[in-house]
Amino acid sequence: MTQRTFFSPPIPATPPKVLVSRCLTGERCRHDGAARPAAALELLPRHWLLLDLCPESDLGMGVPRPPIGLLTEGGRLRLVERNGGRDWTEEMESWCALLARVLVADGVAGAVLKARSPSCGLGDADLFSSRALMAWPGPPEAALRRDADGLLTLALRAHDGGLPLIGDESLAGEAARARFIEAVERRHRAAAPTQPWF
Repeated sequence: MTQRTFFSPPIPATPPKVLVSRCLTGERCRHDGAARPAAALELLPRHWLLLDLCPESDLGMGVPRPPIGLLTEGGRLRLVERNGGRDWTEEMESWCALLARVLVADGVAGAVLKARSPSCGLGDADLFSSRALMAWPGPPEAALRRDADGLLTLALRAHDGGLPLIGDESLAGEAARARFIEAVERRHRAAAPTQPWF
């Protein structure tokens, strides 16, 4: 009888850390004081360590707060209150750049982000062409287009273009979720210290 030898890949000593938009966990941190819990989070591997974050409330914008939106003005992307109030662009860009640096340095292996959010949107946030169109609530047709990244997403991409990202609505799809899980696990295995498997 031929003796067979089996080999297993090294086992990471720590679980993958994954960033999650806080409103998806059920925390009431949205501008209107509501949450948007994502049931698909329950389908992620149980050993993952989920780190929740809300760029807006963590910056000190308050809950509730005026709704904000992305605007192109003079060739520049801006983040402004949709009722004609404060411009948060510089503060949010600085805050998100800091968050991205800290998260990547801490070994975050992926992120689940809130769809259509001006801070966390992943290629699906409204991008307005003028402040006049941003009145809240406004008709959906008012948006210039709906393919913008939120400011945190932009910062994460700029700091680490290979970081696996997925929106909460895509996470609900089995195929997209499976690809995300594999990407996170692959990144984590490549970066994390390992422990013996035998």
